[in-house]
Amino acid sequence: MTRRILAEVVAPMDGSGRVFAPGFVDVAGGKVAAVGGAGEAPSPPEGCPVEKMPGLLLPGLINGHAHSAMTVLRGAGEGLPLDRWLRQAIWPREARLHPEDVADGMALGAAEMLLNGVTTSNEMYFFPEAVAAGALRAGLRCVVGAAIIEGLERFGSPARQVDEALALAVEVAGEDLLEVALAPHSAYAVGDAHLRHAAEAAAERALSLHIHVAETAAEGDGVTARTGRTVPQHLSDMGVLEGRVLAAHCVWLTDDDISLFAEAGVGAAHCPGSNGKLGSGIAPVRSMRRAGMAVAVGTDGPASNDNLDLLEEVRLALLYSRLRDHDASALTAFEALGLATSEAAAALGRADIGALMAGRWADIIHVDLDRPEYGPLAAPEAAVAHLVWGGSSRDVTDVWVGGERVVEDGRLLTMALDEARLRVAAIARRIGA
Repeated sequence: MTRRILAEVVAPMDGSGRVFAPGFVDVAGGKVAAVGGAGEAPSPPEGCPVEKMPGLLLPGLINGHAHSAMTVLRGAGEGLPLDRWLRQAIWPREARLHPEDVADGMALGAAEMLLNGVTTSNEMYFFPEAVAAGALRAGLRCVVGAAIIEGLERFGSPARQVDEALALAVEVAGEDLLEVALAPHSAYAVGDAHLRHAAEAAAERALSLHIHVAETAAEGDGVTARTGRTVPQHLSDMGVLEGRVLAAHCVWLTDDDISLFAEAGVGAAHCPGSNGKLGSGIAPVRSMRRAGMAVAVGTDGPASNDNLDLLEEVRLALLYSRLRDHDASALTAFEALGLATSEAAAALGRADIGALMAGRWADIIHVDLDRPEYGPLAAPEAAVAHLVWGGSSRDVTDVWVGGERVVEDGRLLTMALDEARLRVAAIARRIGA
C-alpha cells in the first residue's frame, strides 16, 4: 500500500539542491515511490493514508564510520592520545567483552543513533554477529564491518576472521537492514598477506572493505620505513584498493595519496569530533572532494567522541573545513549535510540510501521547525542551513527505516531504552573493574 507524508519542507538531498515547500513523499513497499512539491503530487491511490508533518523531511542520516558497540567503553581513557588510549584504556577492557556484551552495546548505540536521526551506520567491531543482532534489535540499517586484526588469540587468525565474516554474509543475505563488510583494522595492525587476502575475498564477493588510514601523523611510519611508500601507496601496490573501499579518518593524506584514492574510487569517512578529542588533526575535506573523492562524516566510537550525534559531526566538519583552509567558502551548509546523506551513500558505494528518490529505501527523518533556532525562514532552503548551524539532533521527532516508523514524537518504538541502559552500565562496571 502507498502512504503519503506531507511536510512544510522536503529536502531530498539528491544532489540537485532542490527543496520543496510544501512537499510530499510517497512510500510503497518500504521504498520511496515519489517525491516533489505538494502542488504537483499525483492524486493518491484510493485508501492511501496521508500524514501531515509540520516541519522538515530529510533522508535518514548515514554514519560513515563507527564502533557503536563501544557504548560500554564510553568515556574511558579521557585525555590520552590515540596510541595510549588504545593500549591503556580500550584494549584491556575489550579483552573482557563477550558477544552478548557487544550485542547490548550495539543495541544501545543503535537506539542513540535512531533518536538522533541516523538510519544507517557503517560499523567496525569484533563479534560481528553480535553487532548485527544489536542493530536489528533497535531497527537500524547497518553495514556490519567484521574487524580483522592480528595478535588477538581469542579471535583466531586473520584468515579465520575473514572466513567467519564471509559465513555471516551468507547467513544475513536475505536481511534488508544488514550488509556485511570486511574490516581489516589498519596497515599497522594487519600484515600484508592478510590485507591482500581480505581485499581479494571482499572483491570476489562484492563486499565493501573498511579500513583505518592516516588517522595520526605517525601511524604509517612503520609501513613507510619498511616499504618506502605511504600507506595508501602501499595498499594500492598490493591491490587492496581494487574493490569497494572506505578509508576511515584520512587526516594525514598527502596530495599524491588523495589523487591515488580518487582515481581508485576510495571513499573517505571524516570523523572530526573523534579526531579533535584525540588531537589527531583535521582531515583535508575540500582537497579530497575537489579531487573527486566522496566523503562521509562519521562519529567514530562513543568511547572516542563520546556521543553518536551525527548532526554535531556535520557542524564540526563544516567548521573544521573552513578553519583548515581559512576560507568561509571551503564547504557550504548544504554540502556539509550531504556528507551525512547522499555523498555518504556514495562513499559507501550504496545507491539505495542517502536521498529521497524513487526506488531508494524510505529511510526518512522529520525535524521540528517550530523552534526559535529555525526562524525566520527567509526561503525554504534556509531550513537546511538553520538545521546545520543552529539545529540539534534533539529536534528530530520522527524516524522511518525502510518505511517503518521506529521513532515517534521523540520516543523509540523498537526496544526498551531504560533496560538497555542498565545492561550497558552493568557491562561497563564489570570490564572496567
